[in-house]
Amino acid sequence: MKILIVEDQADVRATLQDVLEINGHEVLAAEDGVEGVKLAAQTPDFIFCDVQMPKLDGHGVLAAIKQMPGVCDVPFVFLTARAERAQQREGMALGADDYITKPFSEKDILDAIAARTQRQLSVRERIQQFAEHHQREINAHWSHELLTPLNAVIGSLELLDAAAETMTPAEVKEMLALIREGATRQERLARKLIRYFSLEQMRHAAQPAPPAQCAAASAIAAGAAQAAQEKDRARTLTVTAAAGDVALRDDLLRDAIYEVVLNALTFSPAGSPVTVTGTARAVSYRIEVGDQGMGLTAEQRAQVGAFTQFERQKREQQGLGLGLAIAQSTAQLAGGTLRLEAGPGGCGLTVVFELPLASRQ
Repeated sequence: MKILIVEDQADVRATLQDVLEINGHEVLAAEDGVEGVKLAAQTPDFIFCDVQMPKLDGHGVLAAIKQMPGVCDVPFVFLTARAERAQQREGMALGADDYITKPFSEKDILDAIAARTQRQLSVRERIQQFAEHHQREINAHWSHELLTPLNAVIGSLELLDAAAETMTPAEVKEMLALIREGATRQERLARKLIRYFSLEQMRHAAQPAPPAQCAAASAIAAGAAQAAQEKDRARTLTVTAAAGDVALRDDLLRDAIYEVVLNALTFSPAGSPVTVTGTARAVSYRIEVGDQGMGLTAEQRAQVGAFTQFERQKREQQGLGLGLAIAQSTAQLAGGTLRLEAGPGGCGLTVVFELPLASRQ
């Protein structure tokens, strides 16, 4: 394997390099965090990184690497002379796989490589098998988004298992909160994946689904309110939806609105308005969701699809890039359309649904 060492102490760095090379690994060695991030561009298979370093500490290195496609899901193990629990919790929350306390033995290093690599490979293999059946998604950089919350959960559980007897009740509660946060995030990701592929399955089913309809106004209000509550943005959200029945199940429309409004709230300034309007027309129901965020270029608007994210270094990217894809699939399932437009004056983004009205019996 190609293994990156980021360690400012020359003797520790040399010892670790010797251990790894004797065991057949290729080594990249950096004496500080800034050099470590540069060497990470050479796509190592595993990373050992000190925590306390000049210029850029280990947490800064990890945060930078998590933004690097092709490197963001590489196993990352911290080296530290101070096995402080608060420090460990912070690292696990950022997505670190483990900590090794100095001084370490050769067995400590080799065991860490074996354990973390096996866990990483098993997940990667499943993702690769899945991607082979979905050619469009094969180049997506979403495996690390599935792994990061799992790292926090598994790492925290291992820390509890190793040190629970010496922890205070407050520390145990803090670890449990981190586990709960990771598990909740993982559940949301799983539900979003299930929702997207369920929609795709319904769209391509040999037998069309039986006719459905729902009251658009109530579904819109419920989906928008859920997103606003999650982002604590109820005061900046305005919803105005006219009465009208659309040819779609209530839960599907509600989820689609939730995804679009959540996207608008995520990528717009905290105090800026997000508006949702619903208008009944002669044969269709039009829904518009507008924000005053960064928006997308015309080229980006044309490329929106499943597992697609833009400008990861500028935008919050916790997710799989599925929100707008779910909304688009929902509109198509109903026989309608979804399009993206620049906001008024070129500011922000406006998402426009055109959904057929339900047939009157």
